[in-house]
Amino acid sequence: MGLISKADGSPRIAGRIFGLLLIEGRPLPLHDIANRLQISKASASTNARLLASRDIVRLTSRAGDRQDYYELVPTGQLHFLEAIASRLQKNATMVAACVEEVAAESAAAGSRIHQLAEFYGRSAEFVAAWSRQNEPVS
Repeated sequence: MGLISKADGSPRIAGRIFGLLLIEGRPLPLHDIANRLQISKASASTNARLLASRDIVRLTSRAGDRQDYYELVPTGQLHFLEAIASRLQKNATMVAACVEEVAAESAAAGSRIHQLAEFYGRSAEFVAAWSRQNEPVS
């Protein structure tokens, strides 16, 4: 999960925290996360808060216990789909911005660039729709 996280442009440690919580299947206190992953408590805290800001994990507590616990949000994986859809849409926008300039030099090349932009756009729409389809009903 750390390598996947890194490849997606997020910190490797954030992916490792996600993976640990996925494997454990229960809330873990911050010091346990740090110890299990052999990272500093500050790094565990920073990356756990990053995951929480993305609604992938949530901060919880226990009555009579002053420790902070982190657990996976049951639908946290949907945020991965949203991030993928966002990247695909950015790619569509970037590629589409080149169509006119390329088409001015070569209509055939402009057409291919336009097809690529359309591919990215349709892919973004598909992934976003898939994410919405899997959202829990409130």
